[in-house]
Amino acid sequence: MSRSAPFDPARPFVVYVGPFAFPEGGAAARRILGNAQSLVAAGYQVLVLSGQQAPDDEVHSLGDGIFLASTSERDAEHLPNLLRLTRYVTMGAKSRHWLERLDARPAAVILYSGYTPYILQLRGWCRRAGVPLIFDAVEWYTAASPLGFATSPYLWQTEIAMRWLIPGLDGVLAISRWLEDHYTRAGLPVVRVPPTVDVKATPVGQGGDDDRLSLVYAGTPGRKDLLGVLLQAVATVDPNDERLRLEIYGPRPDDLKAYGLADIPLSVTAHGPVAQATAMAGVARADFSILLRRPDKVATAGFPTKFVESLAVGTPVIATLTSDLADHLVDGENGLICRDASPETVARVLERALTLTPKQKSALRKAARHTAETGFDYRRHTDGLRRLVEAVTCAKDARTQGTGI
Repeated sequence: MSRSAPFDPARPFVVYVGPFAFPEGGAAARRILGNAQSLVAAGYQVLVLSGQQAPDDEVHSLGDGIFLASTSERDAEHLPNLLRLTRYVTMGAKSRHWLERLDARPAAVILYSGYTPYILQLRGWCRRAGVPLIFDAVEWYTAASPLGFATSPYLWQTEIAMRWLIPGLDGVLAISRWLEDHYTRAGLPVVRVPPTVDVKATPVGQGGDDDRLSLVYAGTPGRKDLLGVLLQAVATVDPNDERLRLEIYGPRPDDLKAYGLADIPLSVTAHGPVAQATAMAGVARADFSILLRRPDKVATAGFPTKFVESLAVGTPVIATLTSDLADHLVDGENGLICRDASPETVARVLERALTLTPKQKSALRKAARHTAETGFDYRRHTDGLRRLVEAVTCAKDARTQGTGI
């Protein structure tokens, strides 16, 4: 890690804190990196306080105004359930102690994840120190059934945080319009920032290089991504492995058996877990990436990072419309829209994609990249983040002066 530009507590800085790994840490780390880049462009240093890595009090420079320290909040994964739960309740305490030892006060603290335990640890210190506490809201967890919710203490505490604790904080950074509207109604200053990337630094891919249609899925499906629907559609459209290829990054070949197909189509290759760079290289080589989700609360409140990353490398997206995708995905211009998530509908859209000429696919790629440049480059959201930090800072200063603290 570069140490050429040391952290300067005399300059304005924002602390980004939570139980995440950074800079390598999946979609969470990439979300934080994009927002950190916007904040640096707005004139702040950003000190990322990772709660997942080994404890390290030293502040390391990652370059370009972003710094890293770590507290190892998640150190109880190996313990028995009861001890792990006890430790979980106090999660965030190490981060609070770390903040207490700072030589200067940050302009704001932004909390990513952590929910109830972290909020209870950080809220009091932030109030005493006169530092605004902002929550980065990126999802709203739900269970598959009422019984699932009733038996999940983790979901209880996230629900408590989302409904009651976060409205008592100083501001919210919302990933979607749904979350923006929710916390605006709660009376909080809110700025909506989708997932962002450094589009200028992202090479443009060339797409497929043969006569067959090249498709890609990258990620961990969980309950949200309907990978089984995609496999059924591919089996319908290309049963003999003659018309298309589907490259899957994340799931292993054995994982695909869970989707109930008698045989996995010959045109499908599952690469298993790979490095992010490898997955993105696969996305860049494809004619289309695929994103199929149902319009449930989880999909509506969140925003798919993989949509943004696909557009950034110039790969159009075949998707169902969830979250705010309708604001960005234009059918036939930068991707293709599935009106619902049934295998029949997806198969029809794949048939449509198979009719596209090389010239049409090239136009889709150019439009996809343009969408990323105009909507998802971190530079586009610098002003919004600056306004949010300034607004909560001014409000906190006014309250502090009014109470004489």
